[in-house]
Amino acid sequence: MKATETLEQEHRVIEQVASACGVCAEVLRRGAQVPADVLESIVDFFRQYGDRYHRQAEEALLSLLHEKGVPTGACPIVVINYENQKRTTLVDQLSSAVSAYMKSGGVVEETLINTLEALAEFFPDHIWKEDYLLLPMAEKVLSEEDKRSLADSLNLIDSMKGAEARHAAERCSAAIRHCMKDVSRSGQAHAA
Repeated sequence: MKATETLEQEHRVIEQVASACGVCAEVLRRGAQVPADVLESIVDFFRQYGDRYHRQAEEALLSLLHEKGVPTGACPIVVINYENQKRTTLVDQLSSAVSAYMKSGGVVEETLINTLEALAEFFPDHIWKEDYLLLPMAEKVLSEEDKRSLADSLNLIDSMKGAEARHAAERCSAAIRHCMKDVSRSGQAHAA
């Protein structure tokens, strides 16, 4: 598999969690509870899978593109870098809002809902730019040797951090599935 395809696959995993953020925000906005462990698993996912794993793979690609003469101020790289800073801010904000939610015993503050909604809106747009601008540019700019080097870098990152990242994704997915079953059951009970 090509290195760019590996990055695209990782994007699909991130998109699923971003979609779950939107669902959680909707549940909270309706006045229902989302278990704190679900919200914690989302934060953990973004920290483990997004920051420590995928972001490092993305940095390897951006560094290689820079070495090949693509200016760091060029589009889409400047946009991707700016948005990565925004993503970090949103994840930090979510972490703080989840901590407040837990300390309050489940009192929902607007910041929690707004941050979940912002993440749900942010990731599809950000990932689209990577999938349809950054990765095709990489395919054109990088030589076959560069692509092998990138693949080697991604394999090294995976060997060091992939297991924990996938474990965080599995924990998050399981917590979200469990929560959605509970929400579905409570919705059915209210309909009856």
